[in-house]
Amino acid sequence: MPVEYLSALTATARTQRANVHLGIAHFWAVAIFGVLAAAMLGFMGLLTSIWAEKFDHAAAITNFVILPLSLLSGTFYTIDRLNPAFASVMMANPFHYAISGFRYGFIGSADINIGSGIAILLAFNLLLGLACYLLLRSGWKLKP
Repeated sequence: MPVEYLSALTATARTQRANVHLGIAHFWAVAIFGVLAAAMLGFMGLLTSIWAEKFDHAAAITNFVILPLSLLSGTFYTIDRLNPAFASVMMANPFHYAISGFRYGFIGSADINIGSGIAILLAFNLLLGLACYLLLRSGWKLKP
């Protein structure tokens, strides 16, 4: 039996024994925010791959842009625990809306209005998609 299956069985047994509920509160929210977050990261990856000349450039975007935005977006805390000045800065982070939407989908609690989170992520994805389209259409830094 592969180690992964044994790990999954062990984790399941531990959560069942500890009375941990692993359900999804709102499947539609998980699906919508999953698609929007995946599209956002896909567009960011495409823009990075067009811009980067070396693998190190792409790694720099991941390490200095993507990771800080994702880890400082409410992944491990809720926005109500922050200083109001930092909370207002957090509202400009698109990853915050994706993570808060996932939180709502899984546990039924969110830091944001879900409708405005969907609208903001949709608008951000449209901007990123337009940027990708314009760069690909122009042929900038693409090999012939």
